[in-house]
Amino acid sequence: MPVPLSQVKPLKDDKMKKLILTTVVLFFSAIFISFGQTENVKPKQGKHDQSDLYNNFYLSYGLGTLYYFFDNQGSGADYSPGTFMVGFSRSLNKIVELGFQVSYTYIQRTETVTNYNYVNSSTTTHENKLDDNLWQGIVNIRFHYLNRPSFSMYSGFGMGVIMDTYNKKFPDGTSKRGQQILPAGQLTLMGFRYGRALSFFGEFGVGTNSIINAGISYKFGDDL
Repeated sequence: MPVPLSQVKPLKDDKMKKLILTTVVLFFSAIFISFGQTENVKPKQGKHDQSDLYNNFYLSYGLGTLYYFFDNQGSGADYSPGTFMVGFSRSLNKIVELGFQVSYTYIQRTETVTNYNYVNSSTTTHENKLDDNLWQGIVNIRFHYLNRPSFSMYSGFGMGVIMDTYNKKFPDGTSKRGQQILPAGQLTLMGFRYGRALSFFGEFGVGTNSIINAGISYKFGDDL
C-alpha cells in the first residue's frame, strides 16, 4: 500500500541549486582528499590484498527503492524492474572509502482520477498511466570494520539528487511529459565484498537506490 509522503516534493530552485552544489563539492572534495592520501595506502609487492587496491569500480543491481513505496505525482506504484548502478570509489586508508555512483530506476504507476458531475450528481473515474525514469547521482562514504585479504565488511551512507523524467498517459491517448528534481539518499546497514581484485559484493540497507543490492567489483592500484 503506497504511503503518502508530503515531504517528498520537487525541490524549489534555490534548494535544488544548494543540493546540487553540495553534492558536487562533496564529490570533488572526496577525489582531492583521496589522492592526497595516496602515500598512506601504498600497494605492496607481489599479490595484492583487496585493502591494498584502493581504486574500486563496480556494477550492481538492486531491488526496493523507497520511491516505489512513496506516492509520486499523486499515484501509487505498480511495477519496477529494479535499479541499475555503476560507481567508483577510492580508499583513503583501510577503513574509510569515498566514492560517487549513478543509477537508473524505472517505475510504472497508476493514477486514479475521480470527477463529480454537479448537473446529474454522478461520478466518473478514469486511470492515468505514468512512467517514472529516476536518474540518481549519490556521493557516498563507507567504513570498513572488517578488512581481510579476500573478505571485507562495511557500512556507509550517501546523499545526492534525482532527476525524475516522467510521462503521463491519459485514456484518450494523449500524454504529458515533465521532469522534477528530488532528493536522493542511501544508508547501507551492512555490506560485504568477497575476493581480491575481481570480486562479488552485496549490500543491505534502505534508501532511494535499493534495499537489497548485489554486483561485481574490480579493484586496482595506481601502479596499473
